Amino acid sequence: MRHYRCDSPEAAARIVAACLLSDGHVGIHELEALDRYGMEERLRLNREQLLAVIQQMCEDLTTTAYLNWGDTCRLDPAVIFQLAQDVKDARLRREVIALCKESAHADGHLSEGEDMFMRVLRAAWRMPQENDPPQHSRERSKLVSVSAV
Repeated sequence: MRHYRCDSPEAAARIVAACLLSDGHVGIHELEALDRYGMEERLRLNREQLLAVIQQMCEDLTTTAYLNWGDTCRLDPAVIFQLAQDVKDARLRREVIALCKESAHADGHLSEGEDMFMRVLRAAWRMPQENDPPQHSRERSKLVSVSAV
């Protein structure tokens, strides 16, 4: 895999690209959703630049054994963790998650590959899963159970 500078637009875009590819194809609805959601402002990267990152990622993936080809294109979770390490900035991580979520839901369906990708990415960044209660709710429930003892 080629290297991008940490927290660069390309490093962030590569994660979005991996999410786009996680269902086996990149559709126009996904790209349009990213445009509507403000990808250019959020990542400082336009669609043409994103497409170049997607192409580079596909080239990198075809020359390595990082893919598990089945009905969809699935990256090994270790590779997702590796890609996640190139984005350290908390704000940029939130932007990437938001863009991935927006593109994954663009076709009205969250595929198994997209769901797995989002779960692994959130785990890599130690972010709560979407269905997890907020941190303060968990702390409150711990306090309630401790005080009941």
